[in-house]
Amino acid sequence: MKELERFKTELNLVEYAMSYGYNRFDRNKSCKTCTVLRRREDDGKIAVMRGHDGHWVYYDFRRGEGGSVLDFVMQHKGCNLGQARKELRIASNINSLSSPTAPFFEPRPAAKDRQKAAREYADTNSFTKNHVYLAKRGIYLKDVISKRFLGVVRVDQRKNVCFPYLDFDGVAGLERRNFNFKGYTEGGSKGLWRSNLMKDDTRAVICESPIDALSYAKAHPNSYDQTRYFATGGQVSLKQWGLLSGLVKKYQNLKMVIVLAFDNDPAGRDYIRQFQVRYPFMEFNLDLPPKQGQDWNDVLLEHLRLREINSNQGGFR
Repeated sequence: MKELERFKTELNLVEYAMSYGYNRFDRNKSCKTCTVLRRREDDGKIAVMRGHDGHWVYYDFRRGEGGSVLDFVMQHKGCNLGQARKELRIASNINSLSSPTAPFFEPRPAAKDRQKAAREYADTNSFTKNHVYLAKRGIYLKDVISKRFLGVVRVDQRKNVCFPYLDFDGVAGLERRNFNFKGYTEGGSKGLWRSNLMKDDTRAVICESPIDALSYAKAHPNSYDQTRYFATGGQVSLKQWGLLSGLVKKYQNLKMVIVLAFDNDPAGRDYIRQFQVRYPFMEFNLDLPPKQGQDWNDVLLEHLRLREINSNQGGFR
């Protein structure tokens, strides 16, 4: 058993997988706790992670299964446990299984719920065409592939729109949205969704949902685009307050304007009150939708309807 434990903890599965042809590092789908590798010959894709117990584990997206380094050998060699042990004894005596210039990073140890979040994120893609659900919300391909939002709005294999929520350790979970459906990574913890950050940004807008943030950005076009966006996903958890505290203090030092752009309803106004009570040293800009009960997607859709009416009447400029 000591030998099996040594294989599971000491043999770097990222390097070992490279010896099986998985030598294409997918930077766009990897995160701090998950390294995604591809194999050119059969378009194979695996995610490699480490548990808090130090065990290296993997997940094969094509086969829909995974496990330890022993499972990896048995799956790829078609052999039994005894033969896998012989294979790994040989591999353990080799100092380096991959090129020293291989462009990968070693994943941080992660609990099972974080491994699941990272794996789910690795199985999403960036958009290449309009999505019906987003289009109904007034958000189109050009919006989600803009420099500000490229890669932070994704689609999974079931065609759900996906929003990755992040914390200090990387992907904490995925929010999925579609018609009559809203879900979050089972067992995942809530981080913050955010847009891409630019070094010249001067303003941060915090909304309740990623859809609201996308809508706010589209309803407030800015040719200089110096605004970054965040979303809490609704009710703010204790962990999220910890993330927000770091963000607020950092932006105060940078003299960055923070805009609270929540829904115009009792819950939205309560979020504003909580921010003001927690951070009395910070002067927030407040921007609520103009009508009672509206969120920022309601505002965007109303704006687009009026623009279409004006255009059809020849009055749009």
